[in-house]
Amino acid sequence: MLVRQALDFVKKHKTPCMAALGAAAVVVVGIGTWSVYSARQHRLAAAEYSRAIDLFHQRKYNEALEGLARVAIYRSTIYATLGRLYQAHAYTGQKETTKAAETLRQVADGGRGEPMLIQIAHISLAHAQEEMRQWQEAAQSYAAAEKLAGPFKADASLGRARAAALAGSLPEALAAYRLFLTENPDSERRGEVALRIQELESKVSPEAKAAK
Repeated sequence: MLVRQALDFVKKHKTPCMAALGAAAVVVVGIGTWSVYSARQHRLAAAEYSRAIDLFHQRKYNEALEGLARVAIYRSTIYATLGRLYQAHAYTGQKETTKAAETLRQVADGGRGEPMLIQIAHISLAHAQEEMRQWQEAAQSYAAAEKLAGPFKADASLGRARAAALAGSLPEALAAYRLFLTENPDSERRGEVALRIQELESKVSPEAKAAK
């Protein structure tokens, strides 16, 4: 149920990066609520995190960043990783896309924390790279997200296909769309993706068209 709520949140939210992060917070923090609050470190981290996120949602990004920096002290808690992700989106709110991307890259490359949050870091990094028109880098970040356990693999496949197509890597885009259909045969986007596959097949070589 929590995962389904998270995915619904992703579909409805205006900003894809924040949608994925918000969904992750719902799922991961919701699952571990009671065990997290049983330890003093987690209680302190949760309190700092809550204050910082309130500031973030008020768009007081400078104050939020200061609070999130304090959350980062609690390295052993899940809030440290969540805080880093929100730091990136605070930078995005300040139109500091390069800083946001660097923060997300550190989380993604660090590989510490819940696999879902690392997956979100890769997806959010990919969105930032798309903002900067770094299509090939975005495709690579989406590909990294595809390999991780988590509910956003389908979103990562579609993102990789889109970014690869924009980068001119049509065979990769075709492969990503095919992977999406194989792994999500009942998706409501099946018809749309099938049309994109047909379009790409008309543009690539016979060898790429035959590749699975």
